[in-house]
Amino acid sequence: MNNNTTWIKSVLTLMIVTIFIAFPKESIAQEGAAKLSPEEFDIKGHKGKKAVILDIRTPEETAEGYIEGATFVNWTGGNFEEEVSKLNKKKTYYVYCRSAKRTIPATEKMKELGFTKIYMLEGGLNNWVESGKPVTKPEKQ
Repeated sequence: MNNNTTWIKSVLTLMIVTIFIAFPKESIAQEGAAKLSPEEFDIKGHKGKKAVILDIRTPEETAEGYIEGATFVNWTGGNFEEEVSKLNKKKTYYVYCRSAKRTIPATEKMKELGFTKIYMLEGGLNNWVESGKPVTKPEKQ
């Protein structure tokens, strides 16, 4: 019986190790939408009436600057699901936040809600700015 227990433990350990090797952390974690470089995001996000650039940052962040033509839905505002559900699911969404950390769960939520054409800005607005892309500052009132 002792040899059987040892054999079962060895097989279980081998199975667990195999799972971790076959499915690294990156593939198990949420992936969000397909990532686009700032150049691709700029071109595709401003192409046609079916393209919507979606800024999911807070109002305080958007007051510092945003990508021209963006629609705003605050991921951390407490009503993201309600607000994003009002958007047309037939359009293509180009989603960004400051560093792309919020974009992954936001695009996952959008997928759950039935959105099918979703892309995210790789590295978020930080990467956009570092790439020399312009940001629009809101007009002071």
